[in-house]
Amino acid sequence: MNTDIPSLRQRWLGAKLAELRAAAGIPSLAIAADKCKRSTASLSRIENGVVGIPPRDVPPILDAYGVTDPNVRDKLMIVATEIQQERRGWWVEHGDALAPSYVDLIRLESTATEIRTYEAYLMPGLLQTEAYARTFVSAMQGLSSATELGEFVAVRTTRKTILRRQEPVTLRALISEAALRHPIGGPETFRDQVEYLRECATWPNVTLQILPFTSQPHPGMSGAFTVLRLPSLDVAHVETMNTDAYIEDEHSVEQYLRAFDHLCDLALTPDKSDSFLREIAVTL
Repeated sequence: MNTDIPSLRQRWLGAKLAELRAAAGIPSLAIAADKCKRSTASLSRIENGVVGIPPRDVPPILDAYGVTDPNVRDKLMIVATEIQQERRGWWVEHGDALAPSYVDLIRLESTATEIRTYEAYLMPGLLQTEAYARTFVSAMQGLSSATELGEFVAVRTTRKTILRRQEPVTLRALISEAALRHPIGGPETFRDQVEYLRECATWPNVTLQILPFTSQPHPGMSGAFTVLRLPSLDVAHVETMNTDAYIEDEHSVEQYLRAFDHLCDLALTPDKSDSFLREIAVTL
């Protein structure tokens, strides 16, 4: 992965600065650049998310645009700081093996304070055993060699460290019963996966619920989704076959949060979910 590829937050920050410039009634980049004492080309690259901006350079731009709201200023400073941090993450070591959209997910996970994820047909990526991940990835990712497969699985495994670090992320996971009726990898691999889910559910930062089959329509029928809550912003993530889609609009993210809460209401309690998992494991 080329570290020059703009991250989601870098693109978001650029778009936000462009929005604030327009709101300030500054019609052109040339005029804005003069006010900010920057070159037009530099400001253009920032607004287009092509380059990041050091946190120290954010206040002068906001001053030039007359932005005084402390909440806005603080939020943009946090995002600029996070952008600097994400360029030093462990994922940089994996070269060109990862798609930029997948790197965005890893970057967001690394700084998230809470992750809410609903899975319709698979185990959540952060709760997969290595054997389960290897079976799924080899079938779905189209990797051409054992080396590529090994690297991808290693990345998937390393992602999970956010759950066990000194200040772990809070994970709320919802899994559809359909995912538990599809024993990927065979009985032994899947039994180990189910027992691993039960183990993870005992961790204080993890809440796991199972959504049983129901005749009642619900928002989870449209597919899996994840909401990542960060110090700077909330982002909804939807994975497709060959890329990842990210939703940053506050109203749209709120819809995903409401959908997640509704699914939680329909799901089994954590205790009953554990009993359900235990029954699944016995049948394998």
